[in-house]
Amino acid sequence: MARATAPTETFDALSLLARDHRQVDRLFDEFGSAAGQQLDPIARRICKMLRMHTRIEEEIFYPAARSALADADMVDRAQREHETAKALITRIEAMTSEQDGFKPAMLELAREVRQHIAEEERELFEALRGASLDLVVLGEALAERRETLMEVMGLHRDDELGAQPESGRGQVAEARQRT
Repeated sequence: MARATAPTETFDALSLLARDHRQVDRLFDEFGSAAGQQLDPIARRICKMLRMHTRIEEEIFYPAARSALADADMVDRAQREHETAKALITRIEAMTSEQDGFKPAMLELAREVRQHIAEEERELFEALRGASLDLVVLGEALAERRETLMEVMGLHRDDELGAQPESGRGQVAEARQRT
């Protein structure tokens, strides 16, 4: 039986990316307060979410930002930060929570990603708000690619429920029942 998916919501590009940022941030908080047996699945979900998010940024968002901005230094810096995060993700994916370096690597990833998010939203997003770029059309392209990658990577909408505040869970469940 085919799994029903909720219709893709329309977001401008910056809202969609910021929503992903909040989800990953909540997952890092969840990891920080998790018990031993919960660490591996949460870490795997974080790594998958970050891989999906970095792909949509690198494939769609950063090229559009580069073409819309006169100075691409912010985009270059963001891409270098992605490389650092991807190296940490690769290291974490090769480990389990029972290994000594696992939790420190996750804490380092959280620190790197949170710093990247703060800089990206403060500098790059602000620069793009003033650029001649259709953020809604870009958001639609990001949402479509995101949905495809979620399916390919096994990140179903249910995986995102853990990253939503309790108040949002009922709304997602209601939307799923309507589809």
